[in-house]
Amino acid sequence: MEALTSAIRGALGPQLRAIYLTGSAAVGAYVPGRSDIDVLVAVDGADRPALERVVAMCGHETLPCPARKLELVVYELAVLRRPDGRPRWSLNFDTGESERHVGFDPDLEPAHWFVLDLAFARRHAQPLVGAPPDELIGDPGDETITTAFEDMVEWYERNESEHAGVARQRAEHWRATGTFVTKPGLPSDATPP
Repeated sequence: MEALTSAIRGALGPQLRAIYLTGSAAVGAYVPGRSDIDVLVAVDGADRPALERVVAMCGHETLPCPARKLELVVYELAVLRRPDGRPRWSLNFDTGESERHVGFDPDLEPAHWFVLDLAFARRHAQPLVGAPPDELIGDPGDETITTAFEDMVEWYERNESEHAGVARQRAEHWRATGTFVTKPGLPSDATPP
């Protein structure tokens, strides 16, 4: 994580405010070969050239990802402080040996992933740089999170039906407990990648 943190610092410079390790790795549920590395970055006034430097400096071809893929999302502080049902991220970057996605427009991607990622990160992310996550990431509220889980289940039913059962289990767990369960926390034969 030191090399990734250093690359992000180098790409963003004084615009960087925080870097968080989130997802399964943040809660000790990382499974080699199956889990992704999830990183959330907080910035203040990041411009497009800086975001493009993140892509160039953190891509698998420059900085090989030891996991299946790196999922790195950059948010402005103002967005993090008041997340809603459609978080306006600045960069959504997935990179790995067989994966590459670079997104700059939140309107082109399903919002539920980002609502759930922010809600999880607020509760569980590990700071690599900066303040604890609950000091920078606001609470989107239970209703918004519940809706995002419902949207996630619908997405899986339409796009990856073989994983819809796990998505339903995660949504039901949230409704019953108000807490998150990681994919590795569910039966391994039903866990989506």
